[in-house]
Amino acid sequence: MKLKPLMITSALVGITLSLAACSPPDNAPGPAPASTPDPTATAAPGPGSGVHEEGHANEDPAKVALALEAAKIMTTWNPAKDFNRTDAEMRARKLMTAERAKEVIAPERPATGEEWLNAAAKKATSQPTVKIETAHHEQNSIAVNATWQWVTADGETWAGEGKTTFFFTFTDKAPYQIRDYTASGQ
Repeated sequence: MKLKPLMITSALVGITLSLAACSPPDNAPGPAPASTPDPTATAAPGPGSGVHEEGHANEDPAKVALALEAAKIMTTWNPAKDFNRTDAEMRARKLMTAERAKEVIAPERPATGEEWLNAAAKKATSQPTVKIETAHHEQNSIAVNATWQWVTADGETWAGEGKTTFFFTFTDKAPYQIRDYTASGQ
């Protein structure tokens, strides 16, 4: 088989990028001095562990991005305008299969609770922080932890009272959609 120059160039670029991603930056600190290990500490995932900061190694980056986007939309609330938290889930239906989107049904009662009512009175909006839950080991789903702070138009902020963990599954082919999800916490 005769290789074409474009194929060779593409292969070399891919290898170069892979090696560059594995190399420490020039300004990386040298090895840390030896110390006695703390027997109560948990080790961070390392090479060969199958886990990296974006999630599991077998996760498609497009699925990870979709999970993060959905969790962010689902935890962005404006209590002065949103009837309840389900309004945010309704905004995320565009990321779901038609079947799953139909299952998002808002309750007939408004949201209550001190946090929600306080945010509504101050016309605050939640600003979520979403992160992949790397300890989640289900093969066909991605877990995302979401926390939030409340922010008013004049810049007042305060921490949200809780955390939600979402568990997303996806369609099999790109462009991916959320096939199903569950949430815990709040």
